[in-house]
Amino acid sequence: MTFFSYMEQCLYHPIYGYYSRPTVPTASKKGDFMTSVSVGPVFGILLAHRIYHFWKQNGSPRDFTVLELGGHDGTLARDFLAGAQTLDPEFAASLQYCLSEQHPDRLSWISENLKDQVQIIRSPSELNPKIGVVFANEVLDALPVSLYHREDGRWNEVGVQVTNSQLEWDNLDTSFELEGVYQDGYVTEGQASYQSFLQPFVESFQQSLFIFIDYGLDRESLYHPHRTAGTLRCYKNHRTNHHPLDDPGLCDLTADVNFTALTEDAQNLGLQPYPILNQSRYLTYLGRQWLLENPTPHEIRQFQTLIHPNHFGGRFYAAEFTSGEVSRGFMDS
Repeated sequence: MTFFSYMEQCLYHPIYGYYSRPTVPTASKKGDFMTSVSVGPVFGILLAHRIYHFWKQNGSPRDFTVLELGGHDGTLARDFLAGAQTLDPEFAASLQYCLSEQHPDRLSWISENLKDQVQIIRSPSELNPKIGVVFANEVLDALPVSLYHREDGRWNEVGVQVTNSQLEWDNLDTSFELEGVYQDGYVTEGQASYQSFLQPFVESFQQSLFIFIDYGLDRESLYHPHRTAGTLRCYKNHRTNHHPLDDPGLCDLTADVNFTALTEDAQNLGLQPYPILNQSRYLTYLGRQWLLENPTPHEIRQFQTLIHPNHFGGRFYAAEFTSGEVSRGFMDS
C-alpha cells in the first residue's frame, strides 16, 4: 500500500488506530506527546477570549455555535467553557459547544466525561448554524500524507509492503515532481487534502471564523533542497526516534502543515485568509486583557510556556480564515 494509506490506517483504523483508543493517554505527560492543552487551562481560557471578541464584534448573537475538531478527551472544551463563563455569562449562555467525533467508543467516552456540557456530532451536516467558530488545535498535522523519495535522478512514491511477516519500505511509480534541483536520497511529503477536509465545515456555517493552530512551514521552506529528510515524525513516549513501521497503531505519525497549501485551499472554498502568526504573538494578542486581570503565578507560568520560543511559542502557528459577511474581530481590527 502507499504510505498515505498506511498512515491513515495507523491513525484512524476503527479498532487498531492510534486515535481509536479513548482510554489510552496520548497527548499528556503520561502519553506520547504534549500539546498546548496539556500545559494547563490557560490555553483554553485564551481561546475563549479570542472567540468572545469575535462574538461581541458580530452583535453578540443569542445563538452561537463553537465547533471543536479533534476534541481528544474533552479537556480543551472544559477549559474553554469555564473561561467563557468567567468572561461573560451572557456569552456562555449563547454557546452551543460541539465536538466532532465519529468513532463510537470515543464518542461514548466523551459523552460520559462531559455529560451535557457539549453536543457531540458525527458529521458537520448535522449543524446549520447562522454564525459561529470552527477551531482545531493540532489536527491538521495528523492528516495523512504521501511520502516521496528521490533515487537515481527520479521520484518514487514510498510504499509499505510485508516481507516475511515484517513491514518494509517499497518504491512505487509516481507523477510527483518538484521544481528545483534535488539530490538523490531526498525525502519529502506531499500536501495533505486540506480542501476536502475543510469543505464540509465551510458548507455548514453561513458566517464563521476558522482558527487552526499547529506546527508547520510555508511551501518554500518545506521543499527547500536542504531539508533532505522531510518533516514526518513518529512520537512514542515523548521521543521522535521511533521508526514509523514499528508498532503500527501504537504511536503517533505526524507531518508539518503546509500553510501555503492550506491558505490556497481555503481560498478555493471562498474563505478570507489573514496573516499567519506564530503562537507567541498570537496568544500575546489574545492575552492582553487577561494579563490585566491578575492571573495567578501558576497561570503566568503556563502562559510563559505557551509563548516561549523554545517551547510552543516559536514552533506553532495560528491561521485564521472567515466566511460570509462577518467582522474578524481580532483585537483592535
